[in-house]
Order: sequence, then C-alpha cells, then structure tokens
Amino acid sequence: MNNENTSTKPSEMNPEDLPDVRAFNDEFTRDFLQSIEETREGYYPFLSGTGKYKMDFPAGGIIGEKGYALKSDNSEGYLIGIRNKNGTESSININYDSFKKADEVDSYLNNLKDRIGMEVEFKRLNGDDEGLLLYYTYYERNGFYSYAGYVQNKENTGGIQVIYKTKCTASKKECKEIKNNDKDRIIEWMKSVQFVSEDGK
Repeated sequence: MNNENTSTKPSEMNPEDLPDVRAFNDEFTRDFLQSIEETREGYYPFLSGTGKYKMDFPAGGIIGEKGYALKSDNSEGYLIGIRNKNGTESSININYDSFKKADEVDSYLNNLKDRIGMEVEFKRLNGDDEGLLLYYTYYERNGFYSYAGYVQNKENTGGIQVIYKTKCTASKKECKEIKNNDKDRIIEWMKSVQFVSEDGK
C-alpha cells in the first residue's frame, strides 16, 4: 500500500484499491470514511456529515441513504445496518443535536427512555476522552437484544443518542454467548466517539 493511498480519502480513490469490505463497497457510506487504514481491527475512521464528531465505523456496516437526514451542521440522523462476523445482523440508530448541553443530560436520558418505550436504568461510563459523558443501558424486546446510549460533549455543546439492536436466531445458549461478547464490543465502540472542536481537532 503506498503513501498516496493512505493520505487520500477513500471516496477519491480507485475502487480497486479499497478494502473489500461492505462499508467501502457502498458508495454513500464511503463518503463518510476518512482512510483505508483501520482504527482498530474491523473498524475504519468515520467523520459525520455535520463535521462535529468522529468515531470508529464497522467494516460490515452501511448507512441507509434514503433514511439519512442532515440539517446544516446542527443535527443529523441515520441508521447503520451491520452484518456481523458471528452471523447476526445489527442496526445502529444515531441522532446528533448540536444544542445539547452537559447540564441537561438527565432530560436527554428521559427523552431516550421515551423513545425506547421502556423503563430502563442508564449507567454512567468513563470514556477514554475525559471530555465525554457516556451512558448506556441494556434491554430485550421482540427477539432483539439492544443497547441504548447517550454521549455528551462536556467541553462544548453537542450530544448523540444511540440505539444498537441485534437479532439473534441461533440457540439460546449461543445467543447468550454472543450477547455477552457483544456488550464489551458495543461499549468500546461508543467510547470511540470523539467530538471535533471548532479548530477541527
């Protein structure tokens, strides 16, 4: 792999030079990916359409173009559909709003509870970046096991609601193992979110 390819955005590269994974094979998704170099195994660097946050993006994921919504750099909503290596399929629903403030997190968590439609308890996590407030909860419904999370920018305004669902059709024992393995993976993914400051860093 030459240096030119590592510094060129994937959307500007020859498709033949891209990794043969689902995220790069989808033209719309490819526009958000910043490099063909993995951030960690199975993930690539993603920059949101607002330019306000970045995160690790799964190699097996694509963003649904028809459901993608962007309002200037103030709000953004989209669904990521993922084919996992363990044979399951997941979806991540992401909603970003630039106005959200750290001192109003409780109201945002209540709003997320209303979206879920269940009484759940959010746990506080310490993100790798001390500039983050990170919360998550787990619930099951209609054959899906799900994680809901909220990521708040402490240094400035801006917050992200996340609902991560996985459908498992394997045996109960196998699904339990997959569910337990997914917990750490999903939390690690949420911790990859980084808000971009006004100077672009």
